[in-house]
Amino acid sequence: MLNILFEDHTFSRLRPLCWSRPTYEVRCGLFNLRERVELTDPGQGGLLLSRELLRPLHQVPAWSTTVTRPTGRTLWLNGRLAPRAELVQALVGQRDHDWVLRDDAGLLAASLTVERGGQLLASWQQWEKNAWDGSDWAVAAEVSGLPAPELPGLVGPLDLGWVWDIVPATSQAIAADLTLVGASSLERHPFGVMPEAGVSWQGPGTLDRVSDDSLPGQVVVTGGGGLYLGSGGVEIAAGVHIDTSGGAVVLDSGVRVMAHTYLAGPLFVGRHSIIKPGARIFGESSFGVGNRLAGEIGESTFGDFANKQHAGFIGHAVLGSWINLGAGTTCSDLKNNYGEVRVDLGDGPLATGQRFVGLLMGDHAKTAIGTMFNTGTTVGFASNVFGGEMPPKHVPGFSWGGQPGAPTYDRRRAQATAAVVVGRRGCLWSDEQGHLFDFLHGLAAGKPQAE
Repeated sequence: MLNILFEDHTFSRLRPLCWSRPTYEVRCGLFNLRERVELTDPGQGGLLLSRELLRPLHQVPAWSTTVTRPTGRTLWLNGRLAPRAELVQALVGQRDHDWVLRDDAGLLAASLTVERGGQLLASWQQWEKNAWDGSDWAVAAEVSGLPAPELPGLVGPLDLGWVWDIVPATSQAIAADLTLVGASSLERHPFGVMPEAGVSWQGPGTLDRVSDDSLPGQVVVTGGGGLYLGSGGVEIAAGVHIDTSGGAVVLDSGVRVMAHTYLAGPLFVGRHSIIKPGARIFGESSFGVGNRLAGEIGESTFGDFANKQHAGFIGHAVLGSWINLGAGTTCSDLKNNYGEVRVDLGDGPLATGQRFVGLLMGDHAKTAIGTMFNTGTTVGFASNVFGGEMPPKHVPGFSWGGQPGAPTYDRRRAQATAAVVVGRRGCLWSDEQGHLFDFLHGLAAGKPQAE
């Protein structure tokens, strides 16, 4: 049986994150879809179908990106599948017969014979040739008419519809992901990251629930949601208050929590992250590998190697990897009239159906000190936001300044800065990362270059 994780035209709904990563690499809770499949179906690996530009950036040994016609049954899982461990388990458990799971946006999952799998792959390859022009994936007709799988007892959304749905899904995702952990060991392979030899955050590790009496003195744990610590060791200083009354708090291996901080669950903090003194981090939040966190953060998801090292409020936000927020950077996550937040992903305002939406920021973006963002602002890949005025609700990729009419950030300087940032975290800059910058800069072209 071949597991196939794929993305399709709906990747645009997960912008600005998915300008630079496949949808199945977007984490919500403890894991992304690829990691949930690895834990549900250990040792299998499979095939990763992403836009051609992104394929060379994969660094996961058990998975292939070489597109070849399948020779056996295939299980197809869309990267925008809802971040629910029980859903992945239910679909993996029914891969012995043919079915198709669809919604209004297209194909969510399928279990297929070798012949039908080959037909579906051919239609996906046809879509991928025009992936960046916004065209929909026309799924092979031989597949579309199959019955749906049985999903008894599963209540709730089957897909992660839009980027602003990540935060509301986080609480349930963390709780469900903990059921996958058990004694399982997982290696972290952040997308597009090439660690230097001997980097300790990449190796295998487990998460274990701990009792209060195993913690250092003057660390206060309240509530019954549970505290989970990584097997590689976690450092928690005196004066830390961990509140699990709203859900579990999970601190992965190598996390360092400095004095006088408050952590509330449900919360996941990724490997080798540092939480600085006095930080207040509230539940429905999750953070990737190597984050640096300070100030007030609530109901937010950060990618890997993100920096928020100073005061300022970030709430109901979804931030990518390699971002840096200058001191005092703050976002609004609630309109003054308490109305529905509208978000512009680059194609005009969209209704979110939500009252709380904060900053949505792509990989490698930066802000200057004192930057203020309006409710539901989006900032594109590798933008550098500065200046005294509040930026508009949509800042495109490679914006130099972030204001309307701002010039495009020179790609050579953007790459040079990114290479320095990557190197400071024990990782290697690669030609493949440079090609990604070149391509995305081309999409943002047409404006004057910043010198």
